[in-house]
Amino acid sequence: MANKPLLIVAGVVLLLSIGSLTVIGTSISGIEQDFEDIDPAKYLSKEATSHNIVYLDEDGAGSGGYLILIPGEYTDADEDQLNDECVAFEFTVKDSNGTDVTNTTSETLCSAASSDYEYINAGGGWMVVATVCDTYADTELEAVESCSIGDTYAVESTTSMMVFDSDAYFIELLSLGLDFLGEVFGAGCVGILGICCGLILLITGLIVGGKQQPPVMMAGMPMGQQPAVSGFQAAVGYGNNPTEGNAQNPMQQYAPPVNQVAQQMVQPSVPQAPASQIWDQPGNQ
Repeated sequence: MANKPLLIVAGVVLLLSIGSLTVIGTSISGIEQDFEDIDPAKYLSKEATSHNIVYLDEDGAGSGGYLILIPGEYTDADEDQLNDECVAFEFTVKDSNGTDVTNTTSETLCSAASSDYEYINAGGGWMVVATVCDTYADTELEAVESCSIGDTYAVESTTSMMVFDSDAYFIELLSLGLDFLGEVFGAGCVGILGICCGLILLITGLIVGGKQQPPVMMAGMPMGQQPAVSGFQAAVGYGNNPTEGNAQNPMQQYAPPVNQVAQQMVQPSVPQAPASQIWDQPGNQ
């Protein structure tokens, strides 16, 4: 007979484990919407000819820096694989002391295609032409700008510009992705382990029986054994008819125990003197 309590526990564990796996499905269905809800426009500055940026690197792993956008279209009239508007664009980067640090803190992106930065969603007529304080090397051949943490840099140009904080934008994307992976991993581990444990309990409950009833012992006398004889005999009346004996003498008499009767019947023999003969008497001698 199956162990019902163990089967109930196994069923509960399996249900909870399957429920935890549904969290994965919910997270997957909602992660796409969560990424779409991130608005890149909040990391985009207003249009101006001068912008002050502060270099931050909280995790010490480098920064994605700031992207510089100018109005224009991606064109290559001379077919040199460079954007014509980007080549004509001029700007300077100065540190807090007013020193020109353009060559060490920035890099032009004139070879970039228009599709590389569509995620910025700056609207039509804007293109990325340079990056400032990008200290995170995406590839081994990429030049890394040199900026000091906490310093403020001024980006100036005769052309109207917008600045996009790409580092802050990608940090938000990364945080959302890590939260998603944490939920999926946690729910997946709990669900899989729970299902394994539930199956083990289920199999054990089917194999191991529940509480066994104690066997019933039938009381009886073994065959061939005589019942024990009491040491006392029943009351004996005075007449042959027990009824008459009881009527004549209301006081019942009890016979002594069998063992006592046997002891009375067996008495030790006492030696008797031989009978004297007449001739043995003194007067006849």
